Amino acid sequence: MIDNNRLFDLSFAKNNFVYKVEKNENLFSIADKFHTTKELLIALNGISQEVSVGEFILVQKIEGEKYIVKPTDNLLSIAHNDKNKVFEIMSKNKIDCVYTGQKIYI
Repeated sequence: MIDNNRLFDLSFAKNNFVYKVEKNENLFSIADKFHTTKELLIALNGISQEVSVGEFILVQKIEGEKYIVKPTDNLLSIAHNDKNKVFEIMSKNKIDCVYTGQKIYI
């Protein structure tokens, strides 16, 4: 769980806010609800497991269009062979690879 002082400090960054986990929520459902990814929630909060009801986490909305990775996709194909766009997608989503069915933002 993220330190409460750090959570408060980071909440002032662009597109960041503090969120209290509700009943029946997990990282996937929270990510989907707030236009972000599970990977980004994990990176922002320094967590390696699921969240608990009542826990406060930092959420960052990702700007861009949601994209669901297809079986033949890779980062370069999603970025239409633009290496700069590959790094932008990786940075924006806090990922280094993609897998089929994954939700990312481009």
